[in-house]
Amino acid sequence: MYYDKTVKSFYIIISGLFVYNNHDLNKEQLNNNFLPWQHRIFNNNFKPTFSFLKNSYYDNYINNIFPEININDFEKLTDLQLLRHYSYKHCINNPYNYDNITIEINDNKNLLFKTEYFDLFLFPHNIGIFSAKMVLNDNHLSLENISDFSNKIRFLNTNIILSDSSNKISLLHFFENILKPSINLKQGWDIYNPQLKSYIQIDLEEEMNEKDRSYLLYDIGNVSPLGTSTGKTPSSPSLSYLQSQLSNNIISVFNNWSALTLFDTFTRISNNFPDDFKSWEYNYFNIYIHTLYSKFFLYLVSTKLSDVTIVDKETTIIRDEFIEFINDELHSHVSYKFLPNLVIEKLHHSLGIDTEVEKMEIKVQRINEHLQEKRGRTLNLAISIIAFLSVFSSLYDFSEWVVSLGVPHKFMFPYGSLFFGLLIFSVIIFLIFKKKKNN
Repeated sequence: MYYDKTVKSFYIIISGLFVYNNHDLNKEQLNNNFLPWQHRIFNNNFKPTFSFLKNSYYDNYINNIFPEININDFEKLTDLQLLRHYSYKHCINNPYNYDNITIEINDNKNLLFKTEYFDLFLFPHNIGIFSAKMVLNDNHLSLENISDFSNKIRFLNTNIILSDSSNKISLLHFFENILKPSINLKQGWDIYNPQLKSYIQIDLEEEMNEKDRSYLLYDIGNVSPLGTSTGKTPSSPSLSYLQSQLSNNIISVFNNWSALTLFDTFTRISNNFPDDFKSWEYNYFNIYIHTLYSKFFLYLVSTKLSDVTIVDKETTIIRDEFIEFINDELHSHVSYKFLPNLVIEKLHHSLGIDTEVEKMEIKVQRINEHLQEKRGRTLNLAISIIAFLSVFSSLYDFSEWVVSLGVPHKFMFPYGSLFFGLLIFSVIIFLIFKKKKNN
């Protein structure tokens, strides 16, 4: 069967979302516990990787996801409009503590894995993402174990046992213990993570035809039991749904690998094609992270606008943030090369970003129309007030002119002026009511 193949290598990077306040960051603890992420790239030999990225991507995308490439001094990355990307020191300096972690699959099955690194992304707009790269112990490297592990590791309530402890701890508390000293996580921060996002890379030893690889991608990407895509399980997809997913969400360019992009998972399977230069980890994974950031930003803005009952100054700020984000941070093309652009196109489709943008633009257009109507009413009111005041000025000038013609001053001031004023206002009121009646 297509799922009996031997696995040569595997890793999964799980990611979660949270909202933070820059003013609540404990920057001393942040600097004590984290270091700039580039220092873990090839044992701090990151310059060739940065040079490759610099020559592969457009500057506007680099400024969004790799600002450290253009800013040599990481300490200068304090601008709230720039991403700050960190790695957890203790995973790098004390890897033993994060090796041989036990996860309980069921009552009869445990798996051992290690966390190679834990990264923290602090994006603009108070959006944070954490990511942890996890690798199964070599003795457990099989497609069945990968499927079981990928299913369990995406839930924050899953229990694990750390290598230096015998007590169970949930993934939620595992991540909180890393994040909380530096970030003031609010109560219920995990509400945005019903399932953690999964970025899965599998390299098989044997060759596999494209059809079988697509079936395997469906099983792993949908976190379904192996064999689900063939229609032999109760949870198997309908033929139309399977064909739709494999047609619209598959990235297939070369014979030796394919990838499947879904809402919560990105899965790539290759056949004896190791990623020696870690392009899918240092390069394409960051496209995935930026897409998650874009989706989360749109979700938060949409939520804010859904709660709006009165269009006011705050609504205008939200609108301006959205427009600025669309112009500066949402990219359909990011690279001089075709594959990164294809990857981001598929990710945008699977996460429904383009549809979300269209809906948001309709909301923004309605806000603009409301603001224009409001400004129009304000302008009309101002004109009416000016016109009202000008009546008094004109009435005074008219009275002075009548006096100059020989009418006694005592007759015009105040009774004559008052009479003409009442007459003018009566005519204005009559015209207003007549206009309303005709409408």
